[in-house]
Amino acid sequence: MAGVAEESNIVSLLNGGYLSAAAEQLVSYFTNSKSTTVHIAVLGKSGSGKSAFINALRGVHDNDTGAAPTGQKETTTEPKMYKYPDKDTVTISELPGLGSSQHLDFNCYDFFIILSSGHFKKKHFLLAIEIQQKNKKFYFVRAKVDRDLNWAKRWKKCCYNENQTLEKLRNDCVVSLRKGVIESPQVFLISSWNLNKFDFGKMLEVLEGDLPDLKRRAFLLALPNFTVSIIEKKKAVIMDEIWKVGGLSAASAVVPIPGLSIACDITLLVCTVSSYRTHFGLDEDSLARLAKRVGKTAEQLRSVVSSTLGQQVSNDIIRQELTKTSGMKVLLSKVLTYLPFVGQVAAAVVSYNTINSMLNTAVEEMAEDAKRVLAKSLLVE
Repeated sequence: MAGVAEESNIVSLLNGGYLSAAAEQLVSYFTNSKSTTVHIAVLGKSGSGKSAFINALRGVHDNDTGAAPTGQKETTTEPKMYKYPDKDTVTISELPGLGSSQHLDFNCYDFFIILSSGHFKKKHFLLAIEIQQKNKKFYFVRAKVDRDLNWAKRWKKCCYNENQTLEKLRNDCVVSLRKGVIESPQVFLISSWNLNKFDFGKMLEVLEGDLPDLKRRAFLLALPNFTVSIIEKKKAVIMDEIWKVGGLSAASAVVPIPGLSIACDITLLVCTVSSYRTHFGLDEDSLARLAKRVGKTAEQLRSVVSSTLGQQVSNDIIRQELTKTSGMKVLLSKVLTYLPFVGQVAAAVVSYNTINSMLNTAVEEMAEDAKRVLAKSLLVE
């Protein structure tokens, strides 16, 4: 998701035949994309459900290695940082308690989530005001909403209405926060044990929507596939970058770039498609984590993955998919690379079209695989 001006410049360079300059900008874009980080801070008093919330956001089971420990009394005075599985670009830090923020480095974090399992109180207000003064984004999350609903159901019995109860909870939070001089508080009601209900999906959409382009990309691609909407947004982000992969391959076919050449096209594509497979949660580790979280087996989830590249990625499979996409064009491009410069340009065009077509098909199919896996994970059997 490069800026419009940046993309326009790359296109102009490619169209004008300035392939070396275009390649340099494309390499720079992919380098920046891979190095862009997002750091999230979660604050709340001990017992508010911070650890369970952090594990839920990361798509890990509470018993997984590296999960934030739940059910323990908070004793640390230092932030605890957790990375997303298989992703080094997004971290969530659990900040201790709601004490003084005197030693809190606000610049370390992109946004703050202030979490409570009950009414928001003065300490929440004061912390939010301080974050606001630092020009940082913050969001209020009311956790353990399923517990609140169970209590309401027990006491109201015949007159219990879930929607009305939720609306009252949300309004009570907003009213109390406004009294604390928070003008337009964003409050999300969630249960870390039931992510398919309440405001969890809405919260994720707001969080990623408030981030700048490259950070939004990093956050979105790190997220587990909680909803069909997330899968569709991942698909849109990846589709937007496919022409850049083809452009980099085409440029490097004509103008040698350090570390890149036409000989490494297959390796480049294997790495690219493997990353897509991980983003869509189709790799073995992602399926295993999801299976554990939803109480199914990885084999059950894998059974609905039907695309070739959704199931496995290797040099041979990529070659087969390229051949299937282009037919004789692949053979033609190999012949053209032995001709003078004009022949190489023709080969680059063939390579660009073939790679674009193959990657578009792969992403379309893997996105559908991801939706089927999500549906399977939610199915009660």
